[in-house]
Amino acid sequence: MSKAVTVATFTSNFDMKYMLFKEMLDEAGIEFMLVNEITSTIDGTFRGSPTNIGIELRVMEENFEEALEIYNSIK
Repeated sequence: MSKAVTVATFTSNFDMKYMLFKEMLDEAGIEFMLVNEITSTIDGTFRGSPTNIGIELRVMEENFEEALEIYNSIK
């Protein structure tokens, strides 16, 4: 049974690399999931919310190497 692994972490959903990476994964047919996307977006709105929460982009283990190659190709 495969599991989801984190390929990259981003500090904002407005990060251009984040947006481009998601599009490139879609084009490659690689499914991904986002962890903390909403929490990271509203960070600072609520007192006491952690400031180090990042948006984690995860793929299934079998797609990790291909996803990492795509991520590393973005300059």
